[in-house]
Amino acid sequence: MDLRDRVAVVTGGAAGAGRVVVSALAGRGAAVLVADVDGGSCAEAVADVERAGGRASPVVVDVCDEDAAEVLVEAARRLGPLGVLVNNAGGWGDAGRRFPDAAPDEWDRVLDLNLRAPMLLTQAALAPLQAAGGGAVVNVASSAGVELSPYRSPEYGAANAGLIRFTAAVAGLRETHGVRVNCVVPGWIGLDRAHAELASMPPEERAQAPPFVPPERVASSVVTLAERDDLAGRVIVLRGGRAPELLDPAPFE
Repeated sequence: MDLRDRVAVVTGGAAGAGRVVVSALAGRGAAVLVADVDGGSCAEAVADVERAGGRASPVVVDVCDEDAAEVLVEAARRLGPLGVLVNNAGGWGDAGRRFPDAAPDEWDRVLDLNLRAPMLLTQAALAPLQAAGGGAVVNVASSAGVELSPYRSPEYGAANAGLIRFTAAVAGLRETHGVRVNCVVPGWIGLDRAHAELASMPPEERAQAPPFVPPERVASSVVTLAERDDLAGRVIVLRGGRAPELLDPAPFE
C-alpha cells in the first residue's frame, strides 16, 4: 500500500516509540494524526513532523474513553482517507499496585488500555478503511505477551498476549473488509527511561539485561506491516541484537 495521501492514526504517538513511528509514517508521505492524552507533547510531535516537511495533526484523547473511537475516526475523516491505524498506546498504568495487590478496577484499566481499546479502535476503523479501498491496522504489543517467565505486571502480560492472539485471529479481515491486521512485538525498547532504569540496576543484574531494541527498528517494522499487502494476521517479534522474527502462523499440533 502506498501511504502517500493516506491518513495514519497513531495512538500514544506523542512520546517514546510512538513519536518515532509518527515520524517514520510521515516520512513515507502519510498525513499523521497524533493521538495522545498529553496535548503539549502532541503539539510538539506535530511541530517536529512539519519542520521535516511532513503533515500531521494532533488530537488529545484517552483511548480508554467510551467516545475515543468516534473522536479518532472523525478527526481522521477531516484529514483525508484513512489508510493506517497504529494501536501503539499502552503501558502498566499509573495505579502503582499490580495484580494481585491491585484492586480489580486498577488492573482492569491496564486490560482496557492494552487490549480492549485496540480492539474497539480496530472495529471502528474497519468501515472507513474499507471505504478508502482497504488499509492496515498495526498493533504494537510487548514481549511480555510471549514470554513464559514470571512478570511484575501480570495484567500487562495477559493483555499483550491477548492482543497478539487477537491479531492472528482476525487475519480474515483482509478478505472480508480489505483490512490487514498485523502486530509488532518488541522487547525492551531503548528509550530514555529504559536507559535510566538500566543504569540504576546493580552491576550483576545489568549484565543479565537483554540488549535494547532501537525505537527506529520498531518504527521500521510498523511501516513494513502498513505497506506490505501480502501480510495479514502476522506477528513480528523484535529482540535486541537479533534480526526481526516473523512468527510462523502454522496451526498448533
